[in-house]
Amino acid sequence: MSNQQVLKIGVQLQTHDVAPPSYLEVVQGALDIGVDSVFLWDHLVPFTGQQDDVAWDTWSLLGSVAPLFRDRDNQLGVLVSPLSIREPAVLARSAATIAHLGNGSFILGVGAGGFEYDDRLTDAPRDLMSRMRLFDRRLQALCSEVGRLNAQLGINISIWVGGSGERVTIPLAVKYADGWNGFGPASEFALKAGKLTQHDLELSVLLTPKDLNNDLVEYFEAGARHVIRSLRPNQDLNFDLEIISAMISERDQMMGSL
Repeated sequence: MSNQQVLKIGVQLQTHDVAPPSYLEVVQGALDIGVDSVFLWDHLVPFTGQQDDVAWDTWSLLGSVAPLFRDRDNQLGVLVSPLSIREPAVLARSAATIAHLGNGSFILGVGAGGFEYDDRLTDAPRDLMSRMRLFDRRLQALCSEVGRLNAQLGINISIWVGGSGERVTIPLAVKYADGWNGFGPASEFALKAGKLTQHDLELSVLLTPKDLNNDLVEYFEAGARHVIRSLRPNQDLNFDLEIISAMISERDQMMGSL
């Protein structure tokens, strides 16, 4: 089966409430059930929390789980790091370090940012126009630095751009990135992905807790080749991987019928 006919299933783990050492066990569990990719998100404050709540440092957690990917083809990544609060040169070196700790590859998902509580802790621009201009500049710098590090260090960092903005975000993904990550529902994803299918980008979709259905067939027909389910910590302060296991089974049945 060609790569154009393969649908990958990934999981995104939110970085709060669950004790940092537990992420090793969770990621190992995800790999054991056959997930294709594992992503952490990158926020300083949980989306579901208050201004003074604390999220764990994403890049420290990535470093701790990266060795689990040695001798594996599974992908590790971040989805997404906001360029409003992350310097491109620092971000590129963080990704290179994780790649060396793992299997030599890393998916570096980036976005324009704009989460109020993150911005309050940094010098991120508050207005949309300034933030998008900064995103353009920093994405260009990141692309250049990642390309240089890939060549110099013999690693494979892929840059994905996350976001559905048609005026700035999607055109920048076409110009600079290796992949694009959009959102549901499937009908909305199809409209955005239709502008990208003629370009050589890996198209992916992030399903949030608001997306109650996986709609794997619809996303696949719309061009998605990577469906990633975001998991929020549950009441037991852990992650429910049964949701991901069910997606993998559904995917396998779907692929078998093609």
